[in-house]
Amino acid sequence: MQDYGSKVVAVTGAANGIGRELARRFAAAGAGLALADIDADHLEALRTELTAGGTDVLTAVFDVRDAEAMEDFARRTYDVYGAVDLFFNNAGVISVGTVWEQPLADWDWLLDVNVKGLVHGIKAFVPRMIAQNTPCRIVDTASIAGLLAVENSPAYVASKFAALSLTEVLDLQLQAAGSKVTAHVVCPGVVRTDLDNCLRHRDPGRYDPDDPYYKTDDHRSRFAVVTRSIPVGMPVDEAVTVVVDELEKGTFCIFTHPMYNPAVTGRTAALVAGSRPARVAR
Repeated sequence: MQDYGSKVVAVTGAANGIGRELARRFAAAGAGLALADIDADHLEALRTELTAGGTDVLTAVFDVRDAEAMEDFARRTYDVYGAVDLFFNNAGVISVGTVWEQPLADWDWLLDVNVKGLVHGIKAFVPRMIAQNTPCRIVDTASIAGLLAVENSPAYVASKFAALSLTEVLDLQLQAAGSKVTAHVVCPGVVRTDLDNCLRHRDPGRYDPDDPYYKTDDHRSRFAVVTRSIPVGMPVDEAVTVVVDELEKGTFCIFTHPMYNPAVTGRTAALVAGSRPARVAR
Protein backbone atom coordinates (compact mmCIF):
# COMPACT_ATOMS: atom_id res chain seq x y z
CA MET A 1 0.00 0.00 0.00
CA GLN A 2 1.23 3.48 -0.84
CA ASP A 3 2.01 6.20 1.68
CA TYR A 4 -1.04 8.41 2.20
CA GLY A 5 0.56 10.70 4.77
CA SER A 6 -0.42 13.88 2.93
CA LYS A 7 -3.76 12.60 1.65
CA VAL A 8 -7.38 12.94 2.73
CA VAL A 9 -9.85 10.07 2.42
CA ALA A 10 -13.63 10.43 2.83
CA VAL A 11 -15.86 7.40 3.33
CA THR A 12 -19.63 6.97 3.64
CA GLY A 13 -20.93 3.79 5.23
CA ALA A 14 -17.77 3.96 7.33
CA ALA A 15 -19.00 2.47 10.61
CA ASN A 16 -19.16 -1.16 9.50
CA GLY A 17 -17.96 -3.67 6.94
CA ILE A 18 -15.93 -2.53 3.95
CA GLY A 19 -16.18 1.14 4.93
CA ARG A 20 -14.75 0.51 8.38
CA GLU A 21 -11.87 -1.54 7.02
CA LEU A 22 -11.11 1.13 4.43
CA ALA A 23 -10.94 3.70 7.24
CA ARG A 24 -8.58 1.53 9.25
CA ARG A 25 -6.40 0.79 6.24
CA PHE A 26 -5.98 4.41 5.20
CA ALA A 27 -5.50 5.52 8.80
CA ALA A 28 -2.60 3.07 9.07
CA ALA A 29 -1.18 4.56 5.85
CA GLY A 30 -1.25 8.07 7.35
CA ALA A 31 -4.28 9.68 5.72
CA GLY A 32 -6.61 12.20 7.32
CA LEU A 33 -10.16 10.85 7.39
CA ALA A 34 -13.70 12.15 6.98
CA LEU A 35 -16.10 9.37 7.95
CA ALA A 36 -19.89 9.26 7.71
CA ASP A 37 -22.54 6.72 8.64
CA ILE A 38 -26.08 6.44 9.95
CA ASP A 39 -24.79 4.18 12.75
CA ALA A 40 -23.74 6.72 15.41
CA ASP A 41 -22.51 4.22 18.01
CA HIS A 42 -20.22 2.23 15.73
CA LEU A 43 -18.97 5.39 14.02
CA GLU A 44 -18.01 6.91 17.37
CA ALA A 45 -16.25 3.70 18.40
CA LEU A 46 -14.26 3.79 15.17
CA ARG A 47 -13.40 7.47 15.65
CA THR A 48 -12.16 6.73 19.18
CA GLU A 49 -10.07 3.82 17.94
CA LEU A 50 -8.45 5.75 15.10
CA THR A 51 -7.81 8.98 16.97
CA ALA A 52 -6.13 6.98 19.74
CA GLY A 53 -3.68 5.87 17.07
CA GLY A 54 -2.96 9.45 16.05
CA THR A 55 -5.22 9.79 13.01
CA ASP A 56 -7.10 13.01 12.29
CA VAL A 57 -10.76 12.03 12.00
CA LEU A 58 -13.84 14.09 11.18
CA THR A 59 -17.17 12.29 11.56
CA ALA A 60 -20.75 12.95 10.50
CA VAL A 61 -23.89 10.97 11.36
CA PHE A 62 -26.58 11.07 8.70
CA ASP A 63 -28.61 9.08 6.19
CA VAL A 64 -27.22 9.27 2.64
CA ARG A 65 -30.78 9.78 1.42
CA ASP A 66 -30.50 13.29 2.87
CA ALA A 67 -28.90 15.43 0.17
CA GLU A 68 -28.49 18.44 2.46
CA ALA A 69 -26.69 16.36 5.07
CA MET A 70 -24.35 14.98 2.41
CA GLU A 71 -23.64 18.52 1.22
CA ASP A 72 -22.89 19.55 4.80
CA PHE A 73 -20.52 16.58 5.17
CA ALA A 74 -18.61 17.64 2.05
CA ARG A 75 -18.52 21.26 3.15
CA ARG A 76 -17.19 20.37 6.62
CA THR A 77 -14.60 18.04 5.10
CA TYR A 78 -13.27 20.78 2.85
CA ASP A 79 -13.40 23.34 5.65
CA VAL A 80 -11.20 21.10 7.80
CA TYR A 81 -8.87 19.55 5.22
CA GLY A 82 -9.10 21.77 2.15
CA ALA A 83 -9.08 18.83 -0.26
CA VAL A 84 -10.17 15.21 -0.74
CA ASP A 85 -7.93 12.74 -2.57
CA LEU A 86 -10.19 9.70 -2.32
CA PHE A 87 -13.94 9.63 -1.78
CA PHE A 88 -15.50 6.23 -1.17
CA ASN A 89 -19.22 6.57 -1.94
CA ASN A 90 -19.86 3.36 -0.09
CA ALA A 91 -23.12 3.24 1.93
CA GLY A 92 -25.61 0.56 0.89
CA VAL A 93 -28.47 -1.67 2.04
CA ILE A 94 -30.23 -4.84 0.91
CA SER A 95 -33.74 -6.27 0.86
CA VAL A 96 -35.25 -9.43 -0.61
CA GLY A 97 -38.53 -10.39 -2.20
CA THR A 98 -40.55 -11.29 -5.24
CA VAL A 99 -40.98 -8.36 -7.61
CA TRP A 100 -44.78 -8.40 -7.65
CA GLU A 101 -45.14 -9.05 -3.91
CA GLN A 102 -42.37 -7.02 -2.25
CA PRO A 103 -43.70 -3.78 -0.69
CA LEU A 104 -43.06 -0.62 -2.69
CA ALA A 105 -41.51 0.89 0.43
CA ASP A 106 -38.63 -1.57 0.01
CA TRP A 107 -38.02 -0.29 -3.50
CA ASP A 108 -38.08 3.31 -2.33
CA TRP A 109 -35.57 2.55 0.42
CA LEU A 110 -33.18 0.53 -1.73
CA LEU A 111 -33.14 2.95 -4.64
CA ASP A 112 -32.91 6.01 -2.40
CA VAL A 113 -29.90 4.63 -0.52
CA ASN A 114 -28.07 2.61 -3.17
CA VAL A 115 -28.62 4.92 -6.14
CA LYS A 116 -29.70 8.37 -5.00
CA GLY A 117 -27.29 8.12 -2.08
CA LEU A 118 -24.49 7.80 -4.63
CA VAL A 119 -25.89 10.73 -6.60
CA HIS A 120 -25.95 12.83 -3.44
CA GLY A 121 -22.30 11.96 -2.80
CA ILE A 122 -21.34 12.78 -6.37
CA LYS A 123 -23.14 16.13 -6.33
CA ALA A 124 -21.60 17.11 -2.97
CA PHE A 125 -18.01 16.03 -3.56
CA VAL A 126 -17.26 15.94 -7.29
CA PRO A 127 -17.58 19.70 -8.01
CA ARG A 128 -15.21 20.38 -5.13
CA MET A 129 -12.82 17.67 -6.30
CA ILE A 130 -12.85 19.08 -9.84
CA ALA A 131 -12.10 22.55 -8.47
CA GLN A 132 -9.03 21.18 -6.63
CA ASN A 133 -7.47 20.57 -10.04
CA THR A 134 -5.37 17.74 -8.61
CA PRO A 135 -5.50 14.00 -9.39
CA CYS A 136 -8.16 12.47 -7.14
CA ARG A 137 -10.65 9.63 -7.23
CA ILE A 138 -14.28 8.89 -6.43
CA VAL A 139 -15.02 5.23 -5.78
CA ASP A 140 -18.65 4.04 -5.88
CA THR A 141 -19.63 0.74 -4.29
CA ALA A 142 -21.81 -1.44 -6.51
CA SER A 143 -21.78 -5.26 -6.33
CA ILE A 144 -21.26 -8.37 -8.41
CA ALA A 145 -25.08 -8.17 -8.36
CA GLY A 146 -24.63 -5.18 -10.67
CA LEU A 147 -23.30 -7.57 -13.32
CA LEU A 148 -25.05 -10.87 -12.62
CA ALA A 149 -28.82 -11.05 -12.11
CA VAL A 150 -29.96 -13.39 -9.35
CA GLU A 151 -33.59 -13.84 -8.45
CA ASN A 152 -33.43 -13.39 -4.69
CA SER A 153 -33.14 -9.61 -4.31
CA PRO A 154 -34.76 -7.68 -7.17
CA ALA A 155 -34.51 -4.17 -5.73
CA TYR A 156 -30.90 -4.74 -4.68
CA VAL A 157 -29.93 -6.10 -8.09
CA ALA A 158 -31.66 -3.22 -9.87
CA SER A 159 -29.93 -0.69 -7.63
CA LYS A 160 -26.49 -2.21 -8.19
CA PHE A 161 -26.90 -2.37 -11.98
CA ALA A 162 -27.79 1.33 -11.72
CA ALA A 163 -24.77 2.05 -9.50
CA LEU A 164 -22.38 0.49 -11.99
CA SER A 165 -23.80 2.26 -15.02
CA LEU A 166 -24.02 5.55 -13.11
CA THR A 167 -20.30 5.33 -12.37
CA GLU A 168 -19.48 4.54 -16.00
CA VAL A 169 -21.37 7.63 -17.12
CA LEU A 170 -19.72 9.69 -14.39
CA ASP A 171 -16.24 8.72 -15.57
CA LEU A 172 -17.13 9.43 -19.19
CA GLN A 173 -18.38 12.87 -18.24
CA LEU A 174 -15.28 13.56 -16.14
CA GLN A 175 -13.15 12.62 -19.14
CA ALA A 176 -15.19 14.90 -21.41
CA ALA A 177 -14.74 17.75 -18.93
CA GLY A 178 -10.97 17.27 -18.95
CA SER A 179 -11.06 16.76 -15.18
CA LYS A 180 -8.26 15.27 -13.11
CA VAL A 181 -10.90 13.36 -11.15
CA THR A 182 -11.36 9.71 -12.10
CA ALA A 183 -14.34 7.52 -11.15
CA HIS A 184 -14.05 3.88 -10.13
CA VAL A 185 -16.53 1.23 -9.05
CA VAL A 186 -16.17 -1.71 -6.67
CA CYS A 187 -18.19 -4.85 -7.46
CA PRO A 188 -17.68 -7.18 -4.50
CA GLY A 189 -19.00 -10.68 -4.24
CA VAL A 190 -20.22 -11.86 -0.85
CA VAL A 191 -18.09 -10.35 1.92
CA ARG A 192 -18.39 -10.91 5.69
CA THR A 193 -20.04 -7.59 6.49
CA ASP A 194 -23.14 -6.73 8.50
CA LEU A 195 -25.22 -6.10 5.36
CA ASP A 196 -27.87 -8.51 6.61
CA ASN A 197 -28.26 -6.25 9.67
CA CYS A 198 -29.07 -3.07 7.76
CA LEU A 199 -32.78 -3.22 8.63
CA ARG A 200 -31.96 -1.93 12.11
CA HIS A 201 -31.32 1.52 10.61
CA ARG A 202 -34.58 1.67 8.69
CA ASP A 203 -37.01 4.40 9.73
CA PRO A 204 -40.30 2.77 10.86
CA GLY A 205 -42.12 5.95 9.87
CA ARG A 206 -41.32 5.28 6.21
CA TYR A 207 -42.43 1.64 5.99
CA ASP A 208 -44.64 -0.86 7.80
CA PRO A 209 -42.48 -3.39 9.68
CA ASP A 210 -45.64 -5.45 10.20
CA ASP A 211 -46.44 -5.72 6.49
CA PRO A 212 -47.86 -9.26 5.99
CA TYR A 213 -45.34 -9.99 3.26
CA TYR A 214 -42.48 -10.03 5.78
CA LYS A 215 -44.21 -12.95 7.54
CA THR A 216 -44.46 -15.10 4.40
CA ASP A 217 -42.37 -18.17 3.60
CA ASP A 218 -41.27 -16.42 0.41
CA HIS A 219 -39.67 -13.54 2.31
CA ARG A 220 -38.25 -15.72 5.06
CA SER A 221 -36.63 -18.17 2.65
CA ARG A 222 -35.15 -15.39 0.53
CA PHE A 223 -33.74 -13.55 3.53
CA ALA A 224 -32.26 -16.83 4.79
CA VAL A 225 -30.16 -16.93 1.62
CA VAL A 226 -28.60 -13.62 2.66
CA THR A 227 -28.02 -14.60 6.29
CA ARG A 228 -26.47 -17.94 5.29
CA SER A 229 -24.14 -16.53 2.66
CA ILE A 230 -22.57 -13.59 4.50
CA PRO A 231 -20.82 -15.58 7.30
CA VAL A 232 -19.06 -17.73 4.67
CA GLY A 233 -18.12 -14.81 2.45
CA MET A 234 -14.67 -13.33 1.88
CA PRO A 235 -13.12 -11.75 4.99
CA VAL A 236 -13.45 -7.98 4.88
CA ASP A 237 -9.72 -7.36 5.14
CA GLU A 238 -9.06 -9.54 2.10
CA ALA A 239 -11.70 -7.72 0.07
CA VAL A 240 -10.29 -4.32 1.02
CA THR A 241 -6.77 -5.43 0.11
CA VAL A 242 -8.04 -6.18 -3.40
CA VAL A 243 -9.86 -2.84 -3.57
CA VAL A 244 -6.82 -0.81 -2.53
CA ASP A 245 -4.39 -2.75 -4.74
CA GLU A 246 -6.59 -2.39 -7.82
CA LEU A 247 -7.36 1.25 -7.11
CA GLU A 248 -3.66 2.02 -6.92
CA LYS A 249 -3.28 0.40 -10.35
CA GLY A 250 -6.00 2.69 -11.71
CA THR A 251 -8.51 -0.14 -12.34
CA PHE A 252 -11.97 1.20 -13.19
CA CYS A 253 -14.17 -1.78 -12.28
CA ILE A 254 -12.77 -3.66 -9.29
CA PHE A 255 -13.80 -7.28 -8.74
CA THR A 256 -13.03 -8.81 -5.35
CA HIS A 257 -14.05 -12.27 -6.54
CA PRO A 258 -12.48 -13.04 -9.95
CA MET A 259 -14.07 -16.49 -9.96
CA TYR A 260 -17.22 -14.73 -11.23
CA ASN A 261 -15.49 -13.40 -14.36
CA PRO A 262 -16.54 -16.37 -16.57
CA ALA A 263 -20.15 -15.89 -15.46
CA VAL A 264 -19.98 -12.19 -16.35
CA THR A 265 -18.66 -12.89 -19.85
CA GLY A 266 -21.15 -15.75 -20.20
CA ARG A 267 -24.01 -13.42 -19.32
CA THR A 268 -22.91 -11.00 -22.03
CA ALA A 269 -22.80 -13.81 -24.58
CA ALA A 270 -26.25 -15.00 -23.50
CA LEU A 271 -27.70 -11.50 -23.90
CA VAL A 272 -26.26 -11.16 -27.40
CA ALA A 273 -27.65 -14.59 -28.26
CA GLY A 274 -31.09 -13.61 -26.99
CA SER A 275 -31.16 -16.40 -24.41
CA ARG A 276 -33.49 -16.30 -21.44
CA PRO A 277 -31.88 -15.74 -18.02
CA ALA A 278 -30.70 -18.91 -16.28
CA ARG A 279 -31.52 -19.45 -12.63
CA VAL A 280 -28.63 -19.77 -10.21
CA ALA A 281 -28.41 -23.21 -8.61
CA ARG A 282 -28.23 -23.00 -4.80
